[in-house]
Amino acid sequence: MNAAITLNGERPIRVSLKRLEESKVVFESRDMDVHGEFTGIEPLQSVGDPFDPFVLQKAALLACGVIPASGGNLDEILTRLGGGIWMDTEVVGVPKGSGLGTSSILAAACVKALFEFLGIQYTEDDLYSHVLCMEQIMSTGGGWQDQVGGVTDGIKYITSRPGLKQKITVTHVALDKNTQYELNDRFCLIYTGQRRLARNLLRDVVGRYIGNEPDTVYALNEIQRNAALQRFELERGNVDAFAELLNEHWKLSRMIDRESTNTLIDQIFGSVDDLLAGRMICGAGGGGFLQVVLKRDVTKEQLKSRIQSVFFDTDISVWDCELV
Repeated sequence: MNAAITLNGERPIRVSLKRLEESKVVFESRDMDVHGEFTGIEPLQSVGDPFDPFVLQKAALLACGVIPASGGNLDEILTRLGGGIWMDTEVVGVPKGSGLGTSSILAAACVKALFEFLGIQYTEDDLYSHVLCMEQIMSTGGGWQDQVGGVTDGIKYITSRPGLKQKITVTHVALDKNTQYELNDRFCLIYTGQRRLARNLLRDVVGRYIGNEPDTVYALNEIQRNAALQRFELERGNVDAFAELLNEHWKLSRMIDRESTNTLIDQIFGSVDDLLAGRMICGAGGGGFLQVVLKRDVTKEQLKSRIQSVFFDTDISVWDCELV
């Protein structure tokens, strides 16, 4: 289960494309303050360096078939496309290690931008599968669900069958207007001021699962059941039951990865415990954002006031967000 949100009233992930008269490919990333120009094809096919600031843009060109994985002539390709390409990517106001899936959503935005720029018809499934391809091209070892949350509106229930090739099935959860309003009124994000880049988390969890560790196997199975129940409760308009399922998911996440919490996260949740009906980390946890559902009689201003009074002179804060 995941959802698309705005942060501080904005959709923070942006990709812009335009045609160039010159026969070259230009990449810019405003938030990273980098600029690169390519007149040959070989540097664009080089995606083995995870520290390359343009590896994501290069992977998008490869995954979308704009350039081949090897060989080819960039001048000929750009001539067929009608000119050079300028691609600008930007993530506005989202901290690194936020847990909000920004890297995968940015990848999906690159794919969507290229499809629309080149006049290629596509479906939601095409976007999801091309991002999976990009993850493999970049060797990032990412999961398969993050991009689903932010590339289309709404709350989504996502499943995939076992197997090497992941076939993602996405069902948009149908909420009535009253439930949507109540959930937006009670759902909040708390920024911890910490960052955690959990690159090896997926590998560690899969290793424990393959090793048949009882706690991990139990927790992963229960998380699947929990997601199905979250969908059920939301579709019948029971936000309180949904919030309790978030609490259960939080317990299960800690069984899988003890580093998903720490002293600071425990202190944050503890300081506002009387205000909350549900709590959960975002992403791998250990930092980034926390997601909470307020009790019915609690306002967001009360939560903000409590956080400010307890954690003054820190980066810990409540961010404005809205489910879209």
